Amino acid sequence: MRTGDPWRVRVFPNKYPPVEGAEVIVESPVHDDTFHAIAHAEEVVRTYADRYRAHERAAYVSIFKNEGTRAGASIPHIHSQVVPLPFVPPRIARESAAFAQAPHCPLCRPEGNAIAENESFLWLTPATSAMPYQQWIVPRRHVEEISRFTGKEQHDLAEMLHAAAAATSTLSPAFNWMLMNFPRQRAAHFYIDLFPRLTVIAGFELGTGTFIEIVDPADAARRVVEASSRRVVE
Repeated sequence: MRTGDPWRVRVFPNKYPPVEGAEVIVESPVHDDTFHAIAHAEEVVRTYADRYRAHERAAYVSIFKNEGTRAGASIPHIHSQVVPLPFVPPRIARESAAFAQAPHCPLCRPEGNAIAENESFLWLTPATSAMPYQQWIVPRRHVEEISRFTGKEQHDLAEMLHAAAAATSTLSPAFNWMLMNFPRQRAAHFYIDLFPRLTVIAGFELGTGTFIEIVDPADAARRVVEASSRRVVE
């Protein structure tokens, strides 16, 4: 699969697939490109949605970006990954259950510190965070999967991811983002979880599954807003 002629976005089978059907989305033909520098971010977002639909029979489809070696990237060329799983991951199962049990959707009016917003999405630091400078991008409309986004929402998400990548890269050249989809869970609310890689997950976190908040989310939001403003000025 490719977008454009000459191509701008391509999809390849993963050479070292963790499961059958795993794919790599190459987001630019230019080796040194970064997400915040490409002019076709919307095409990348459309590809995310297309590949998610292509694997709709999987129990769960994980779509994520590892940017930089510290974030887990094994190749330097700009890319994301699609991994169709034969099971629902524990995190998704726990969050789905929490959405189902909540008296109202917690992400329709999320608690946190606003960074920016557009017509379709809110960009914020959550009220509590597992990683320093953790951020969420949350659709205003209650929707559980990226496959249900309108064309306008895809456009607005691309703009938001473009800005988030630019701001986050000023904190660290390495970062992760994960598309949190909840297939067939109408009570759940899609969001994107992203953060720069400034620290490592150490013994306490690995041993307990508990994370210590080392940067106040309100301070993190202010820092990301400042970084975003500097990018606009530049």
